[in-house]
Amino acid sequence: MTAGPTPVVFGPAGGGLFGFYHPPGGARARSTGLVLCNPLGYDAMCTHRAYRHLAERAAERGFPALRFDYEGTGDSSGRPDTPNRVRAWLDSVAAATSELRSRSGVGAVALFGVRFGATLAAISATERQDVDALVLWAPCASGRAYVRELRAFRLIKAKDAPKPSPVGGEEVAGYLFDPATVADMTALDLLARPEERAARRVLVVPKGPPSGEARLAAHLKATGAEVTVAADSGYDLMMRDPQDTIVPTDTLDEIVGWLAAGDVADATPGAPRGTSSAPVLSATAASGAVVREEAVQFGAGDRLFGIVTDPVGQPGPQAEGPPAILFLNVGANHRVGPNRMYVSMARDLAALGYLGFRFDVAGLGDSRIAPGAPDNRLYSKDSVVDVKAAMDLLESTRGAKRFILMGLCSGAYLAFHTAVEDPRVVGQVLLNPQTFEWKEGDTLELSMRKSFLSTRYYARSLLEPAMWKRLLGGRVDVRGVVGVLRERVAAQAVARAVSLRARFAGERAPQSDVERAFVAMSDRGVASLLVFSFDDGGLDMIEQHLGRNVRKMASRKNFHFEIVDGADHTFTPIDSQHALHGIVTRYVTASFP
Repeated sequence: MTAGPTPVVFGPAGGGLFGFYHPPGGARARSTGLVLCNPLGYDAMCTHRAYRHLAERAAERGFPALRFDYEGTGDSSGRPDTPNRVRAWLDSVAAATSELRSRSGVGAVALFGVRFGATLAAISATERQDVDALVLWAPCASGRAYVRELRAFRLIKAKDAPKPSPVGGEEVAGYLFDPATVADMTALDLLARPEERAARRVLVVPKGPPSGEARLAAHLKATGAEVTVAADSGYDLMMRDPQDTIVPTDTLDEIVGWLAAGDVADATPGAPRGTSSAPVLSATAASGAVVREEAVQFGAGDRLFGIVTDPVGQPGPQAEGPPAILFLNVGANHRVGPNRMYVSMARDLAALGYLGFRFDVAGLGDSRIAPGAPDNRLYSKDSVVDVKAAMDLLESTRGAKRFILMGLCSGAYLAFHTAVEDPRVVGQVLLNPQTFEWKEGDTLELSMRKSFLSTRYYARSLLEPAMWKRLLGGRVDVRGVVGVLRERVAAQAVARAVSLRARFAGERAPQSDVERAFVAMSDRGVASLLVFSFDDGGLDMIEQHLGRNVRKMASRKNFHFEIVDGADHTFTPIDSQHALHGIVTRYVTASFP
């Protein structure tokens, strides 16, 4: 039986890198350990589950494994927009390799990566002498081609009016890199590397037939490596949005089998060297303040996982202070949030004196499900108990008595229902909620609804030539848009008719369950902030309950409503991220000074 993964903090100067160490199990001791190198940006969000499953499978077969975040990514310290990121990422791989060897005692290492993670793994292997095997899944052989791909993705997301990249940086898929980093990424070319062998054995896993990795495989073979090309990999299913990802278990088993087949026979790893297991990380907020973060396992059976960000200068139990802020999963994304915004918000708010906790509810990210429970489940009130467990933890370890819940989309749904139930919640930040009323079988309907934008967007677009160009070019689902708008108009007409009948009868207009809940929470003293993207279809949902521009709550001083123009559902554009960050910071500091 393999023990569960252990959160670890490592790297220079006491550690600024975060990861999970999976100790080996099985009957045979392996001579090789596995280091898993993440892809970048949204690719890392999509592959998070697959990486966890691969590390677990490798550990079960006796291979110690370490998956981790590079500096400036995920839960590790640093920011993506500082200079020399490529060198920092390569140094992170080196630090992870050293950490794995220290913890396990293995003499040789296998590096694994998907997309740009595969590129970094291949380059790292040429810089070391202890990399025995490489597993490269859909590797980016050319950094130039990869950067072009990211730019194309940004243009597609921006539809017809792409904004220029921010001055002094390159915006790619929700992340900002400085120009020197983009130049360094562009300069990478695995086919132009010196004719030195990166590893004894290499497994190339293509995206799918026909293989576009044949040239790279031939190049690696020419350097003297034993190269194997895997079969069709299930890559496309793995790279869907996290809530739709299908883990390609057959390919993962093939990878582990390949590692086992090439492992040195009857080898015994050396004795593990002593290492500190305290998962405490130092990170820097945008203001320059250094904040302390602690990885914790909690809840029934320690099944849940999260990272506590302590207020600057206030680690450990505290006297009564401002409420703690809990960051709830967005869809099936793990705790870092879309575009890593939960990490930056938690650290910047900690610099202002607010305790933060980003964590995964059961079945998402790195939190395990209860026996018999479904994995990757969204819009479930069952997750309310996990949010309460997070509040219990901060109450017992930090003395927190009051809490603000923050979530986007399904995270907003969970924040709302927890706030309704638990009097410890004194504030909620709801970002682009799609519904507050959900029943089994609604998931597909909600997914389809999110593909249509707000009525405001369609009304404004009719005045823009670009929309007419798209319309005439057949690039708009006219039938779908008309159907959704017809449903919205009908719902609003019914609501107005009911309100008018009540007024003529001298009665108070009936409230929906959602309106009653917001009124009750407001009366209880809960400070609510609702933030919507101008284009987001959730705007129509909330206005059906609370009226145009939420007029039914407008007189309440503890209810706040904001619309961010230029943002998509997950606030991908950098300027919309900055706008959201400012809105949330002003709400927190004004409502809970």
